[in-house]
Amino acid sequence: MRRIRPGQRHWQLDSEGAAAAVEFALVLPVLLLIICGIFDLGNIYLNWNIVNEAAREGARLVAVDQPLGISPYTQAQITTALQNSYPNGNTLTVTVTESTSGTVTTVLVKVTSNVNIMTPLISAFFPSNPVTVTGQCTMLVE
Repeated sequence: MRRIRPGQRHWQLDSEGAAAAVEFALVLPVLLLIICGIFDLGNIYLNWNIVNEAAREGARLVAVDQPLGISPYTQAQITTALQNSYPNGNTLTVTVTESTSGTVTTVLVKVTSNVNIMTPLISAFFPSNPVTVTGQCTMLVE
């Protein structure tokens, strides 16, 4: 066993310090890839939530505000209203489809948006970049 003298203890180096630095250098790229992947998937989930909420809002706008079954809003007006309501709304594509079956009229609003994946290695796992997220909502016309 080696005795550490009071004057020498400050000069002794840890013999495993270099090994820890090498291990950290090997693990760091994988750790950064995982963190960037979490950010990218979180961004996709955020935009998926936005398009679903926009579809719900657009369907409600058409379904509730229709006097005598005649929509007061055109497709362009609904698209503009939804694009102005959400962040990055200019990337939203809105499709409104009304259908009547007997006395029941329903409206289907479909909203799509494109999400860019920033991390190069993560984007290799997706068939297309940007990724298209879609949300849709169907409501009865009141």
